[in-house]
Amino acid sequence: MKTKSNIILILGMFFLMGLFSCEKIDELLESETDKTVRIFTEGGVWKVDSLVLKTDVLSSGISNVTSDSTFLNYGTIEFKSPNEAESGYGSGLMIHRYTKNGKARIDTLAWVPYNFKSVNQEKVITIFTMPPVKDPTGHKYLDLYLDLQIRQENKVKFSGWRRTTISMGSGGSYGFYRSYVLTRK
Repeated sequence: MKTKSNIILILGMFFLMGLFSCEKIDELLESETDKTVRIFTEGGVWKVDSLVLKTDVLSSGISNVTSDSTFLNYGTIEFKSPNEAESGYGSGLMIHRYTKNGKARIDTLAWVPYNFKSVNQEKVITIFTMPPVKDPTGHKYLDLYLDLQIRQENKVKFSGWRRTTISMGSGGSYGFYRSYVLTRK
């Protein structure tokens, strides 16, 4: 009787080992940051389904949009892992290839899968210029903390505003907005 129990126990262990292969265990132990890096960087380039760019002036709680552009099927984006030292800032590269006015263009930005200034880093990515440059107001480096709304193997969506206070005590702010929807087959 004891031999049957041992055989059943051993077979059960082999079954569980097969069920939880190393890959599955890695996925269970994967942090949110590691999952974001894996989804963004593995599996090839992303198709830019849409890119929305806006600017506004926010004053007394009222947003006056000064520009609003939507680009559909706007090229591809390739994410290089933040572990790769190409950027020199501990970040990865976000390489956007597209055509504008009949000319092929490439924009390269840096990205990390978290917010440098936040303790809640599970649903945010940060994008900033390479090399860092001052924003149009001349005050701070241009960086965007974008909320990660969708993070799936074949679809991601992230968007957010960056606000810069208007000087001279007006109480208002300039805003810069980006929204990306990316897919891959």
